[in-house]
Amino acid sequence: MSKQLTMSDIARMAGVSIATVSRVLSNHPMVREETRNRVLSLVKEHRYEPSYVARNLSTRRTHTIGVVVDDISNPFFMELAKGVESVLQKNGYTMLLTSSGWDTAKEADLIRTLLRNRVDGVLLTPVHPESESTDVMRRNGVPFVVMNCHSDNESVSYVSTDNVEGGRLAAELMLRTNLTRFLCLSGVPHQSTSERAEGFMHEIRSNGRGDDLSVYDEVRTFDDGYNIVPSLIARNRLDVVRTGIFTSNDFVAMGILEGLIAHGIPVPSQVSVIGYDDIAFAERYRIPLTTVIQAKHSMGQLAADELLELIQDRNHTPARLLLKPRLIVRDSCIAAHTHEPRSAVP
Repeated sequence: MSKQLTMSDIARMAGVSIATVSRVLSNHPMVREETRNRVLSLVKEHRYEPSYVARNLSTRRTHTIGVVVDDISNPFFMELAKGVESVLQKNGYTMLLTSSGWDTAKEADLIRTLLRNRVDGVLLTPVHPESESTDVMRRNGVPFVVMNCHSDNESVSYVSTDNVEGGRLAAELMLRTNLTRFLCLSGVPHQSTSERAEGFMHEIRSNGRGDDLSVYDEVRTFDDGYNIVPSLIARNRLDVVRTGIFTSNDFVAMGILEGLIAHGIPVPSQVSVIGYDDIAFAERYRIPLTTVIQAKHSMGQLAADELLELIQDRNHTPARLLLKPRLIVRDSCIAAHTHEPRSAVP
């Protein structure tokens, strides 16, 4: 294998200084056209790839942004990442996308790896709002923005959804449809899912229906949703009691729907199901899913915009944005088959 050329080699072959080659590669105007063409011809001929790390030592910029999400397999986070990428590409930045798997230790290790690779900033959906990860970034002076979570620390920029309101919207719809029982299935122990459950439960209880409410924790995935259905039927008599089920995400809701169908429970005439996130195929599921919509793409875009502001101006006032959720009514909820509107906008 031939030795990879260095900038010094290109300079020697072109008969110019290393500084001149550097100026040519950075498109500096103070280079004679003849010299520029000679250097670029050699670069092309020998397929020379400049060291971007070395080039950026003077500017301290790599034009690379680290993005850490909780679950890369979840369509919510992929749509969020697409929003981030759309802004970064437009501004000449590259995105390094990683996933913590809801593991705080892994999350902190990923942040350290990104910092070793000299990213210019980090976008993070943290497992916890105030975690070791955010402490590491603060100590190293690295600009960062939190997504899908909000912080009480006024120095932290975040973009998230008003999840309490999202849960309230789901409960409000169920209360209008004359259901007898209400089930709330919470997911991972995370600020966003806890607030969804909080909003749902508060609305049910404040309307005097607390005795008709049951809560189930740690129901996280499609399989969790499917597998819990026999227990829900036995404990809550879903076959005879008209019930509304609210889940912390659309995957769980879809698992619930499959379980209900497998056990012959009519949806939505007997059981109504509401999810959260409005992932891409929620509308196209075999029973189209009623769900709370998060502006996933916009959340990613706004967070990326904010991070670029922080990179350019370290004195920038942190943005603290809570986006409004919307409820879309589809066939998994009895409201879609009554006089209720197809969508409710707060």
